[in-house]
Amino acid sequence: MAHLFDNHPDEGDFQALETPRRRRRVPLAVAAVVLALVGSGAAVLWHSYGAGFPALPSLTSTSGPEPSASVAIADKPAGVKDLQALQQQITASIQSNAQLLASQQAELKRLADQVAVLTAKVDLLERPAASAQASLPAPAPPPPAPVAPRKRPAAPKQPPAISVGGAPLPR
Repeated sequence: MAHLFDNHPDEGDFQALETPRRRRRVPLAVAAVVLALVGSGAAVLWHSYGAGFPALPSLTSTSGPEPSASVAIADKPAGVKDLQALQQQITASIQSNAQLLASQQAELKRLADQVAVLTAKVDLLERPAASAQASLPAPAPPPPAPVAPRKRPAAPKQPPAISVGGAPLPR
């Protein structure tokens, strides 16, 4: 039991396992190969697209100016005439939108009036139909079926009497 309470480490009890140096280099080599493959693939793509990727079609404007023209416009400061022209375009757009809104509101009012007239006509058509049905006389009930006179039920037959002493039985 002395060895259980002995705090002095024995040199023969524990052996430290050393990991081989070769295993530490394997993940590093794999990472380097993967990085080289990704880099070479990116270089091939870069070269095939002419040192740049084309713009995505969803990000380009079909009705706007060319990208090179927008860069030239952005370099030139906007003048008073440009701002006045933009203001006129905005004013014209607002006026056309106001006219469209007014015409839509007028059309909506016209349709609402037509619906009200049709509803009134349907109500007028339903009233005479309901009153005509109420004014019709109720149909006469069907005549009762002829009742046949009831017959009296026949008297129940009594079971035959049994003779015990050999005498004749009354009928």
